[in-house]
Amino acid sequence: MFKKNTLAVMTAALLMGGPVLAHNGQVPDEKEQQVDCRTLFNFTFPKILDFMTSIDCNQFISNNDDWTWRYPNSYFDRPFISAFSPRTRKSEPGIRFFRRISAYEADAAERQEAYETIFKNLRNFPDKQAPKKMIRMDTVNDIKDETQIYFGFNSEEAGWAVVCAPDCAPEYFFLIEKR
Repeated sequence: MFKKNTLAVMTAALLMGGPVLAHNGQVPDEKEQQVDCRTLFNFTFPKILDFMTSIDCNQFISNNDDWTWRYPNSYFDRPFISAFSPRTRKSEPGIRFFRRISAYEADAAERQEAYETIFKNLRNFPDKQAPKKMIRMDTVNDIKDETQIYFGFNSEEAGWAVVCAPDCAPEYFFLIEKR
């Protein structure tokens, strides 16, 4: 009886697993629209950020090869800024992508105000003063979610970023440094 059950189980496993093992890869759905995101979502990215950022398919902003972005106390998780806002106003299906991105260098008064109202309130903020240089980037995605990103620098080779979507939270804070 044991041999019959073992044989039945092995036969069932072989029959059930056979078609899976015979599968030779993913077959694309003929009805699925083919999209080349690099041509469809091609627009001008702010030049002021070219020295440290890159944008992929108008959906993700991340570090370029000359800079490293990392979360405090982590060397493995790679931060990126997504067009999908972490706190979206409404539930919408589909992929999110940036519609508008602008950036400018903030003056001393705006750096100090941001320090007093935003950065000082983040429990993992490393500095005891306003940054020497700050670039503010504003984004709007396809469903009109707005995000502000502050890149602060106290040297030419290191700084930090705070993503505010719409609130600035400690989990959206990361460090940036030149390689």
